Amino acid sequence: MAAEPARRRTPDKPGRQRLARGERRRHLLQAAAEFFAEAGFEGTTRALAERLGVTQALIYRYFRSKQELIDAVLAEVFGERWKPEWDTLLADTERPLEERLADFYIAYHAQSTALSMRLFVRSGLDGQSLPGRHGARLTERIFAPVIAALRSEARLPGLSEKKMMRGERELAMTLHGAVVFLGIRRHVYQMPMPKSVDDVIRLQVETFVAGARQSIVKLHAAAADSGLAVPQLTPRRRRG
Repeated sequence: MAAEPARRRTPDKPGRQRLARGERRRHLLQAAAEFFAEAGFEGTTRALAERLGVTQALIYRYFRSKQELIDAVLAEVFGERWKPEWDTLLADTERPLEERLADFYIAYHAQSTALSMRLFVRSGLDGQSLPGRHGARLTERIFAPVIAALRSEARLPGLSEKKMMRGERELAMTLHGAVVFLGIRRHVYQMPMPKSVDDVIRLQVETFVAGARQSIVKLHAAAADSGLAVPQLTPRRRRG
């Protein structure tokens, strides 16, 4: 009996190559980030699977639920943005506060992308509360050094002697929000913006520091029962 001819192997289709598990997971996360940035977090895993040309079951092989996928996407895009040298920069009291803040926020803003800004806005609109999840980190790493520097200049008690006040955190948030909004204007509103906004950030910093020096003194002189003078509660870190 003649031997059965060997079966010809069907070539892999483009985009359907077999990937290692870690590489497949990263590919799914990147695709999911782009998908949620466009469709919002209400977008279904079925629609995501159709876009990728894979089965919905494949997605759930890597992520046990849609929420686990969303949490992994947000962690992937926003989790490792902080650079250790920024801690040193913000704490360098040998340099004027304006210089430190300008250098920090120019570097911080440079990490803004269309993907990160759209996900940031989507997370708030769709109830994912990304700002809330990272509120404690922002307070500890950015706002506390700024407030400590302003207090030191005004010869006010340090944060170890008197807890951060709500009004102080709100004060620091005005500058942070202004810088973040530059990214929203460019990537979400798609407004015409100069290629570099470094000079704009320096202007924002100079304006903030000039006013903040006076404002923080007024905050500490306010009555203890003032809504702005009460201690700032540390935002709770959410799991996931």
